[in-house]
Amino acid sequence: MASAETSYSKFKVILERIHDIIEEDGLRPGDRLPSERELSERLGAGRSSVREVLRSLELLGLISTRRGEGTYLEPYYAHHMVDLLARFILQDDKSKQGLLEMRELLELGAIRLAFSKRVEQEVASLEKLLAEMKAAVEQNANPSAHIEQFHKRIIQMADNYLLKRIWVPITKFIQAVVPEDWELDEACWHRLLPKYEQLIEALKERRQAQASLLLVEILDMIAYN
Repeated sequence: MASAETSYSKFKVILERIHDIIEEDGLRPGDRLPSERELSERLGAGRSSVREVLRSLELLGLISTRRGEGTYLEPYYAHHMVDLLARFILQDDKSKQGLLEMRELLELGAIRLAFSKRVEQEVASLEKLLAEMKAAVEQNANPSAHIEQFHKRIIQMADNYLLKRIWVPITKFIQAVVPEDWELDEACWHRLLPKYEQLIEALKERRQAQASLLLVEILDMIAYN
């Protein structure tokens, strides 16, 4: 038993130190990780122990090995675990409702945090995305991609890294259990776009309560229409 505990402890320490190296080196999804030999030297750990941790991370889809090129950091929300979990444990209505509620809570929190900063400076990017939404609707195209970027920008306005890290997989889970392109009719799009305009105005004029109410209305229209 003691041997097993020691092995787990070593694994945990190496895993934590690899995370530290990713942070220290400023690595982002798509970046190349240090080689197994370099990691072993930096960690002061045996290559076999480092290899075991890397294999576990690859099994989870968090890193990928490209023959002859090295090991790369994968987007934490893009690996197959999202589809796997969504397919098997998030199919009931209660789980879907929970995901939608979690997204709403996160975005309302982002609005609140944004108002504690200089939210007005971020409005131009939202106006650009709104213009792209309108152009898509006028061309009878689905503007859902622009809408996703709009909500992602709201999260970014909060300037809270952890909030973004939570929001992204939540939205990916929602996309896995709800049709990827929202099938809203043209009339619904034309009701929705003015809500985004009003939200931008509320942000401009620092009317936090109204901005929060409008955000809830928008999310409800997207989810339930």
